[in-house]
Amino acid sequence: MPISARLIILFAGLGFFLVVLELVRKKRFREELSIIWLFFSLSIAASSVIDLVIDPLAGMLHISYPPAFAFMLISIVMIISLLYFSLVTSDLKSRVKELTQKVALLEFEFKSKKQD
Repeated sequence: MPISARLIILFAGLGFFLVVLELVRKKRFREELSIIWLFFSLSIAASSVIDLVIDPLAGMLHISYPPAFAFMLISIVMIISLLYFSLVTSDLKSRVKELTQKVALLEFEFKSKKQD
């Protein structure tokens, strides 16, 4: 890969890292969710030199086409991140349901006391 392409990928990953940090700093992004995005941004930056690691590793594992090995690793990381985001979404959905029920009970109590 040419050095210019490596530098573009490196700066894109670092730029993405800075954007995520700025969103966390401005309280527009939750810290626990930002960790995985910071990991992805560093992964993008590291991918500028990852072929230097993937090619020998694929050779040691007798994988004849190193990009297939890289794609497999990326797929595994994406599946893990999707599972994580599904867990967060599920937790938030149950919290919203609980809060909705509490608000309904408070409204009922308020209306009951108002009628008395």
